[in-house]
Amino acid sequence: MQFTLPEMIQFLVLMLGSLLLSYPLLLLNHKWAPRLGLIDWPKARGLNEYQIPIIGHSIVLASIGFFSVAKLFGFPISGWFLSTAVVIAIMGMLDDRQPLPALDKMFVQIVFVVCLVLFDPNLRTGISEQYGPAATFLSIFFILGLMNAVNFIDGIDGLAGMVLLLGSLGYFSIAHANPVLEVYVAYAPFLIGSLIPFLFLNVVKRKGFMGNVGSYFFSFVLAYMHLGVPIEAHDSLSRFSISGLFFLIPISDAAMVLLSRLMTRRSPFQADKGHLHHRLIQTSVPLRYILVTFAIIDIAGLITGFALVNSGVMRRSIFPIITLVTHVCVVGYMIVFIEKATKRRVQSFLEHLDLGNSLYFLKYKVTQQDGQLVPSFMLNRIAARINSEIRVTDVCYQQDPDILFVALKIQTETLKTIALRLEAVFHSEKLRVNLEVEKGEFVKIKSPTQVAEFRRVK
Repeated sequence: MQFTLPEMIQFLVLMLGSLLLSYPLLLLNHKWAPRLGLIDWPKARGLNEYQIPIIGHSIVLASIGFFSVAKLFGFPISGWFLSTAVVIAIMGMLDDRQPLPALDKMFVQIVFVVCLVLFDPNLRTGISEQYGPAATFLSIFFILGLMNAVNFIDGIDGLAGMVLLLGSLGYFSIAHANPVLEVYVAYAPFLIGSLIPFLFLNVVKRKGFMGNVGSYFFSFVLAYMHLGVPIEAHDSLSRFSISGLFFLIPISDAAMVLLSRLMTRRSPFQADKGHLHHRLIQTSVPLRYILVTFAIIDIAGLITGFALVNSGVMRRSIFPIITLVTHVCVVGYMIVFIEKATKRRVQSFLEHLDLGNSLYFLKYKVTQQDGQLVPSFMLNRIAARINSEIRVTDVCYQQDPDILFVALKIQTETLKTIALRLEAVFHSEKLRVNLEVEKGEFVKIKSPTQVAEFRRVK
């Protein structure tokens, strides 16, 4: 499936046109959202600490307008698809204004997704008639699962938007050469162009959320579009595994959450903070790093899916199933391992205090020779060098933009000796350092009103 120059020009024109249309619509949505009650309020289980406008409605309406105009001009847009997509959008909009009961939302989703899978001609031809009744059930499960999985991960800025953008890009990569899917192929860059300004406002400016209307609607549309691509596979599971690779993050998240709840004998529908982004946030990893990490993982799944579609291996083996399961297991294990390792490190410091031992620390204020802040990459490099000068059980981290904090479990040397060794690191970097802003120890004392005592060491 080679990309031709006209296809790339068409992609760029549609993407840029959508971007220029969507940005003012998003700003208008941002202005009017509070007046329409479209506000994400701070929640007990949420991350935001103040009211955030929900701005996904504008690009949802633009997408519905895109499909409606295409149908009026005679493009083969399924009436079942368009009508059910509108219902899903309405459900999401109502849920944004006033949270709907989970069972009511699930009932609406099941009814209209079942209608779509049973009666839509594209899905009947490409899935049900080609792979049988089992594929019909899997189609329903896939669409419902992706809708709710994307809604679940919409917990940090940019995550759902990034997943939807890459899902659109993946669709374009495998469907662009199929003339039957022309209108849906054109929609992929249209959606990408809409999501770019949204991500700018959501991640960079932090001016708005996508909302349930966006996460439900766009995941519903992309699930339908991916299943509508005619791909010959060994069996129905192999076929759905390919579509799954284009949405690796939400599928991995849903699998890990389901497994975690079942292992602890809880209802799969019981809310908690076991989602992938929650686990990483609890490790104090900066949100931008979480977003970049998930983007790299999703891109890896996209490339794998694209390669499998073009390799011909789909027709004669179950390799796509093995690939998807392996990817999901690796992603899930990686996130759980990072979370457990961070918790274990914190626990080890607390256990050290419980045994009656002291924790020692050194704090340094670091600036450049002219007094300016040290660039972040340089401070991280210095922290790495300091970590190589202390014991592996100790830690050095950036506490503030100009503060490095060194925590020591065991004082095998005097603090003065350690400070002299670390001073050599700072001097080699030619930085101005206010050495030993503070140094001292923490000890646990027996007191009904105090947990720990802090003593300064001169």
